[in-house]
Amino acid sequence: MAKNKKDNPVAVYAVASQIAFIVLSPLLVFVIGGTWLVDKLGWPDFMNIVFVIIGITTMSCGAFNYLKKLIAMYDSSESGTGASEIKHDARDHDYYDKYTKKKRL
Repeated sequence: MAKNKKDNPVAVYAVASQIAFIVLSPLLVFVIGGTWLVDKLGWPDFMNIVFVIIGITTMSCGAFNYLKKLIAMYDSSESGTGASEIKHDARDHDYYDKYTKKKRL
């Protein structure tokens, strides 16, 4: 059994399917709705392009916001920014020290 819900395969599948829903639904709604409005109301054909652009914008914003929330939810660092803090030793820069500092005796 999984220790927490983040390791559960069903929860991972739910997250992946929700991303697919967030990406596909706004685009389909605006493309199908825009085509129907253009045909039903007699609007010019360039309005289809406007609806596609609105659909892509809505899709992008929704996916970005959802992924940002997902990163915050699965983040293991204490800062909560999504970027883990890098801890390293000052001696790791020996290669650059060789060219920038004088040699010690």
